[in-house]
Amino acid sequence: MVDVAVRVSADLLKKYETVSNATVLSELSKRGYFKVFMKGVHSLAPGRRLVGRAVTLRYLPSRPDLQEHVTRGGHGEGFNETPRWDALEALTPGDCLVADCMGEGMTSTGGDVVFSRILSQKAAGLVTDGGVRDGHKVAQYGYPVYGGGSTPTIGEPNVLPYEVNEPVQCGGVLVWPGDVILGDEDGVVVLPSQLAEEIYEECVHHDDVEAAILWHTQKEGISPKFFYPFNEETEKIHAEWKAQR
Repeated sequence: MVDVAVRVSADLLKKYETVSNATVLSELSKRGYFKVFMKGVHSLAPGRRLVGRAVTLRYLPSRPDLQEHVTRGGHGEGFNETPRWDALEALTPGDCLVADCMGEGMTSTGGDVVFSRILSQKAAGLVTDGGVRDGHKVAQYGYPVYGGGSTPTIGEPNVLPYEVNEPVQCGGVLVWPGDVILGDEDGVVVLPSQLAEEIYEECVHHDDVEAAILWHTQKEGISPKFFYPFNEETEKIHAEWKAQR
């Protein structure tokens, strides 16, 4: 695999906790990145912000004659050495498990016992376009959980974990290991790691300007339409807002 990822620092990850996903999408679109919002992936633990580096896990459709090879080939012998455990053991603080389940939203990628390892690894959270078995229990661990849904079923009759930390798709979006995964109530955005530092200040400026517009229009009882797209009047309002702060 060609390594295009930049390891994003813990300090920068922390800064993105207060940046809106909509703003990140806007800044990425200016640079030609349009397919960065996951489809069919929703918060299973509302109210939690996710910011983490992607550790990826790819699932394949099940096939009985290849089950041993797919789940254990190259990973030693026995269930405890499957790629899913490899991915979980690879997590460090600030990392997020991203599981590509081919959009099978009701097919389990793991449950409360398996994903308790995310908690003990002090990792940032879980994202999958598959399902989460006993999702309500996983949500109780306290970290952000995003998935196609919660399910009581097990996944192995339908899918098998195959490889770790290779490029995957999740929710129709290409995820490269190390990319910054941003989750909020609207869903999940993938921020290419090499752009995280570059766009941060622009994201903060954009959010500040919109806060200024909201402050001004509510104070004056006027429409925001006069300040979009951002123009000279918008910047004046922003300057006034900053002075008030």
